[in-house]
Amino acid sequence: MTTSTKHSTRRQLQTANATVEQARARNNVLRERFPPRSAEAWWPTTAQSADEVLRRLTAPPFLPAANATRAGRRRGVTKLLRWLSSLPGDTWQQRWKASCAEDIPGADWTDLPLRFLRQSGPSPSYERVDLTSGLLMLACGDVIRPDLAWMLTRTHKHLAPVMAEVRDPEGFARLVQLAESGPVSARGEATIAATRIAMLLACKGGSIADITVGDCVELVDTLRRVHVRGGQRKVDFYLRLRALGVFPEDAPATIRAFGLAAGQLSIEELVDRYPIQCRPVRDLIVDYLRERQPSLDYTSLDAVSRTLAGLFWTRIEALSPGIDSLRLPPALARAWKTDIATKKRTTLGPDGTAIEIASPRLNAKDECQWP
Repeated sequence: MTTSTKHSTRRQLQTANATVEQARARNNVLRERFPPRSAEAWWPTTAQSADEVLRRLTAPPFLPAANATRAGRRRGVTKLLRWLSSLPGDTWQQRWKASCAEDIPGADWTDLPLRFLRQSGPSPSYERVDLTSGLLMLACGDVIRPDLAWMLTRTHKHLAPVMAEVRDPEGFARLVQLAESGPVSARGEATIAATRIAMLLACKGGSIADITVGDCVELVDTLRRVHVRGGQRKVDFYLRLRALGVFPEDAPATIRAFGLAAGQLSIEELVDRYPIQCRPVRDLIVDYLRERQPSLDYTSLDAVSRTLAGLFWTRIEALSPGIDSLRLPPALARAWKTDIATKKRTTLGPDGTAIEIASPRLNAKDECQWP
């Protein structure tokens, strides 16, 4: 007896997931409902005179316990105000923008005021530290509001503690309580979240209660543009703010709900996530990716940009500062291959101290074939 099986056309499964287009439309609606705070052109503390600013930033609550720290901050504020006073503008914010300091990523912005200060005499060895301390005071004191993308190119070990002292003691105390109620293993994440939140106060003004959902979305978008890695740590600050009841009840449970609306990065943005110093090499990588773009999907294009701009040339510049040629000396090429054999990442311990963790890079041989 022969058994025959009847075949029928298989119907496509209905899926609960929205299409990419539907998701992007939904996320755009969310972004319209929760916009970020717009940048203010004027606020009272940025329009104060130099004497008023100095007086306010050297009085409680801006007085640290350590005399050396107090003296360094005062010197820093004084020097920065002197430098900014030489620039055009009616407010300190206008003068800060006119300085073009935000065109220089990382800590090298101090070269601008140092150049000005050196015209009046030799520069003390501690001058750069003073200027960094002075900027911390001007930002925490809401005298200037730096650009978010620029702030993300710098380290901010003291930003959250100082903001907690001078801007919003109650708000940061609630953050500490929330962290202490969680597992000890998550204290490092709590420290990073507090720094992200303090950064929003520095760039947007106000206190923790004033932070909007849109501010957080803007920060994550900027993180995505400026940094490559970060994972959950990029968005943990949103979850903590939501747990504190800062947001309205209809705010999405996770900031990932806004993700697709940001769209794909341009080739220039993919490359500029990395602090490449040599402009000709940067432009060459951009041109190469543009040639490859028609034959690659976005994920592959992103991966190639990570390898060429990040893993290759940024590492080469770190090993040989000032290099401006792709003709690598054999010793430098060997040093680079040794360097990328190990993958390093920096995390924070429970006390906020930076800890570097190293592990073997599994695909190191594949990466070495690129250059």
